[in-house]
Amino acid sequence: MKRVTLVTAVFGAAALAAFVACADSGVSDGPEPVPSENEGGAPSPEAGPDADDAGDASLDPDPPRECTREGYCHTTLPKGLTLRGVWSDGAGVTWAVSEQGAILRYENKAWAVHATVTGPLRAIWGSGPTDIWIGGDSGLFHGEGGSSAKLAFTAVDTPPPKTPITSIWGASATDVWAAGNNNTFPILGRVLHYTGATVDDAGAVPEWSLEEVSRAPIFWARVFGSAANGIWVAGEWFNPAMGSRREVMIMRRSPGTNDWVQERLPQNPSLPNDPRGDFEHLYDAAVSSDGASMWVLGKTHGSVPAFAMATTANGAQSFDWSFGVTSTKDDPYFNAIGAIDTDRVFIVGDYSRLRTFDGVKWKQAVISVSKYPLTAPFYAMGGKPDDLWFVGEDIALHRDVTKIQPRAKR
Repeated sequence: MKRVTLVTAVFGAAALAAFVACADSGVSDGPEPVPSENEGGAPSPEAGPDADDAGDASLDPDPPRECTREGYCHTTLPKGLTLRGVWSDGAGVTWAVSEQGAILRYENKAWAVHATVTGPLRAIWGSGPTDIWIGGDSGLFHGEGGSSAKLAFTAVDTPPPKTPITSIWGASATDVWAAGNNNTFPILGRVLHYTGATVDDAGAVPEWSLEEVSRAPIFWARVFGSAANGIWVAGEWFNPAMGSRREVMIMRRSPGTNDWVQERLPQNPSLPNDPRGDFEHLYDAAVSSDGASMWVLGKTHGSVPAFAMATTANGAQSFDWSFGVTSTKDDPYFNAIGAIDTDRVFIVGDYSRLRTFDGVKWKQAVISVSKYPLTAPFYAMGGKPDDLWFVGEDIALHRDVTKIQPRAKR
């Protein structure tokens, strides 16, 4: 029998009404007004970005080139598309999905709209070149075909009631997970699991089941995991034990079990035992490419932009968390996080901010191929360690490690 270890939330009508105005999808899309006071502790120079990297950090000479010296290569998208998810099949083809319902395919250095569906799309994952799942406001779609170029995407049924899908992750073609929420009250967060197709007279039909953790009143927004660390889900909720205060919720299911248990996020060490040091908003969550570390991106009640990282030393029986600051309160907000390992971490956000973390400090990446800075927002990243993509509003950058040039000596 499945067990969910979680404090049961009971909301009165007054408490709900007080929070309806500030409810969102569980992953905040933009900044709140920044307080004038420096509460929560602004990052020190060691914890935050380098002073020299406060801007785009790129003054590459004319004429414009395809790639910067750090290997960030520009690609041309069809006009008017805001990409919300990207995935690389490892065989030379990259897929992306847009707010406009477009499914894009990249091959031979060119993007093209492969198909369109109704409603905004927000997530994409595949087990291989001919098995791709996408999700959005209209639910889940499955892409199958004889070859990558011939994939056909069809809507699939999920347990009712249907909610938008904001995240998809899988361990294999028969172990796929999706998460999303209804973005309103009463809270309806969904965590779905696919273990293979059933066969009837019409042929193979994908069948998704609803996970027990969906019973909790949580705006589930992200699902991620690894073979070693199990399945993780992340979202936002209103904790009744704290006066219905908004908090980030992380739950995990260890390998070989069906039980979901809560993970406690670390506080800002500058504010020990102070509620302002707790995470209030979730922007993104992900697993590193090596599967060894779990990452959460968000903002504390003290309005400090921050991340949390978890690793285990006892085979996923328990996890050790660390807390870090991503930027100052005055910086543009970050929307997504991804990692290769604990020393190669990336965050992207508004005004074309793309920063890297080496385990010690954050640094703005060189992404402009001209003397002019980029300003389009980034919303997502994906791909393989040597084939990373960063996408957003009319922008798709490809990190090509073969294009990285040694920094010139000063």
